Formats: sequence, C-alpha cells, structure tokens
Amino acid sequence: MTKEKALKILNLVPVATREEVDHAYQRLVRRYPPEFHPEKFREIDEAYKFLTSLAFRIEKLITPQAKIELNRELFSFDFTPPTSSLESALSEIKKQLKIAFLWKPLEKGDQK
Repeated sequence: MTKEKALKILNLVPVATREEVDHAYQRLVRRYPPEFHPEKFREIDEAYKFLTSLAFRIEKLITPQAKIELNRELFSFDFTPPTSSLESALSEIKKQLKIAFLWKPLEKGDQK
C-alpha cells in the first residue's frame, strides 16, 4: 500500500493529523461495516493501519511538509538590538572560530 492510495481510501489530504485519520476511519467503518462489506472494510482497515504505523509517522515527521504561511506580524519587533552587543557577539564568535581552527587536531597526512 502506498501513502497516496491510503489517503485516497480514507478521503484525506496529505497533511492530515492523527485525529483526522481516526475520524475518517471511524466514519468509514460505520458506513462499511465488516459484516456487510468485508472487502471494503479490509481495504479501509489496511489504509488506517498504514497511516497510523510507526514507520509512516516517523517518515511524516522527517519529510518536509507543504509550505506553511506564517503571520509575519507575530514575529515583528519594534526595537533594534544595540549595536555594541552585536559587535561584541560577532567578535567573540570570530575569536572562538580562530581558536578552533588553530587548535584542531592534525590529520595523519599533515604530520611531518
């Protein structure tokens, strides 16, 4: 079973939440009970098990989702940070990078 097929069987969008998957499954099971529609129920159950499996949920967490539109007003600030603190932070970062570069362990080919 593929993700697309499972989503199509349950009539879901690719970004459906676990609650939406559960709701769609319950709705379809009520519509196609196993006593009267055993093949359709088996298909619905297989799609539900696929979409709620651990492997699928991990894949969903790892793969990038559709672009989410953010409300930029929530992240806008009315102040600017003081320049002196930015300059001191940048100089500290540069200093740490220089130290890390100078003190990095020699590679086997570099030892002569």
